[in-house]
Amino acid sequence: MEEVKINLKKDVSLEEAEKYAKAIASKRGEYILLSMCDLRTGYRAPEVYCCGEKPWEVYACSRGANLRVKVNNFEFFFRVEN
Repeated sequence: MEEVKINLKKDVSLEEAEKYAKAIASKRGEYILLSMCDLRTGYRAPEVYCCGEKPWEVYACSRGANLRVKVNNFEFFFRVEN
């Protein structure tokens, strides 16, 4: 899985972080956002609690995730098709 990390010098909201992550994914092709997590608060979407230590990651990987984008404390998983 390809991983991209962006460490911004400022705090960003979920919406801002998602815009950065989607911009990165869009440069790689058609994408679908499969899951995300705020690593600071534990908020995740979809709200899954099974499958081990990082259920949002397991959920995304089982659906073909091939790109992880971390923006500050947010983690996004995408399936990108070229």
